[in-house]
Formats: sequence, structure tokens, C-alpha cells
Amino acid sequence: MLVIGCSHGKHLAKKVAKKLKKPYSELKVEKFPDGEMYVRFMKNVKNKDIVLIQSFYGNINDCLIEVLFAADTAKELGAKKIFLVAPYFAYLRQDKRFKPGECISCKVVGKSVDNVFDKVFIIDPHLHREITLDHIFKTKAVKLSSNAYTASYIKKNFKNPVIIGPDSESYKWAGKVASIIGCKSHIFKKKRHSGRKVKVTLNRDIDLDGKDIIIVDDICSTGSTLIEAIRCLKKLGAKKFTCIAVHGIFIENALKKLRKMNAKVITTNTVPNTVSKIDVSGLISNSLE
Repeated sequence: MLVIGCSHGKHLAKKVAKKLKKPYSELKVEKFPDGEMYVRFMKNVKNKDIVLIQSFYGNINDCLIEVLFAADTAKELGAKKIFLVAPYFAYLRQDKRFKPGECISCKVVGKSVDNVFDKVFIIDPHLHREITLDHIFKTKAVKLSSNAYTASYIKKNFKNPVIIGPDSESYKWAGKVASIIGCKSHIFKKKRHSGRKVKVTLNRDIDLDGKDIIIVDDICSTGSTLIEAIRCLKKLGAKKFTCIAVHGIFIENALKKLRKMNAKVITTNTVPNTVSKIDVSGLISNSLE
């Protein structure tokens, strides 16, 4: 096995290779003056199982083209099997046609990945109406969960936690984490008005006295859902909050906005950032053994 760190996967790939005691190499990626991408393997891939680690954040279209170029090249050069490890995988939002003429982007991306990869690993994919990845990929796809790592972090750093899920979908993270820890959880209801505007409500009173209030969700992008959850909690008398997300995208100054709400923010390192304190390299290496 050869572990390859793609342009947005190096921060985890080195750790994974070390844990697996397997050789590591970085994918050479450059841009021609006109914007076209140049991709090159720096080690021989022939007759080897190749693991490409790439997280789809920032310029996600470049991230996608990069791994497709790399996987097809590995196949052409005689690689035995080609795996994609995506700590954060994009294009899962549009999983059905909501309006006439829309592209169902997750299916298009799924077909592209099927053509060149033998197996796909994704950490905490943001699935809406489905439980597995079978509706996206025909190739074998494995859904990995970071819940145990989040629960371990909370156990080590908080004495009396209560877990808050900012919307019904967050139960897959907030509820599961609370179950692992053995503490209470409360799930809010959310009504989304747009990509940036949401309304969060709780239909019953909850006891927050003396509790470490921890809001758990899978993604923090604009931060609007977490901010609304904090506002709701403030109405219940809460003053301090910790927000823990799996994937910290943090667009439009989301991190700064959350800190203004007196919130401490922690994420896993599926996407590297200044608050990515929960390391998931062990989750990846265990899945590849």
C-alpha cells in the first residue's frame, strides 16, 4: 500500500501512513498559466494499492478534478487497486431534483468516482434522505463516523456536559455522541428560509443549570444554524457555549461570528483550521487496515 497526500489531504495522509507503517508520498499538483491542472505521482504506483487522501474544501472543483486525474493515471500506470479517502466530501447537498432542469450533482460526481476508484471512504457525509452511500456510488463506499472521537474529546475536557443538536438532522451526531458519553441530549427544530437564514426553536424547557453546554453538528459553514441555536439557548438563560463540528468550513467569517456569541469552537481535522483539535487520522488508518 502507498498512501498519497493530495493537495488538500497532506495534513492527514502523513499521519495515516505513519500509523499504518506504510510508505507515503505527495501528489505533485501545479497549474499551467491558463489554469489547466498538472498532476504527477512522485513514486512508482505499479502493482500497488494506492490510497489517495483528499478533503474537498476551498476550491472543491479543483479538488475533484485532481483526484480524478490522479486515479485514472494510477490505473493507467498499473496500480492494483485505487482507494479514495475523503475526510470531507462535497457535492452531497443536491441529491434530488427539487426544480425542473436542475442537475443532481451528487449523482454526476458519483458516476465520475465510480469510473476510477475501487473503494471510497468518507467521514460523516452530510446525507439528507438516505442512510448509506449506495444511492451515490456503485463502487464500494464506506461511511466513517467520528462520533467516538468527539465523545472522547468531550469526556476529557468537560465535567458535566449536556449535548445540543441544533436541528433534527444533527441527531446523527449530537444524539449519538450523547449516547456514547452517557449524558442528556436535546434536539432543536430548524426551519430553513435560505442558505444563510434559519430559525431554530425548542418546544420544551430544558435544565441547563451547572451544565457544560455543547452544541454538536456535522458541518459549520456559514455558522447560521449554530448562531441561531445559541440565541435560542440564551433565551433559556445560558451564557457560555462550546460548538463542536466535524467539518469546519467557516465561510463568511463564521468563526469570528461564533466567537462574538461567546462560543468556543472545536472541530475535527477533516478540514484543517485553527480550531481543528480532534484528530481523525486513527479513524482513517483503522478503516484501511
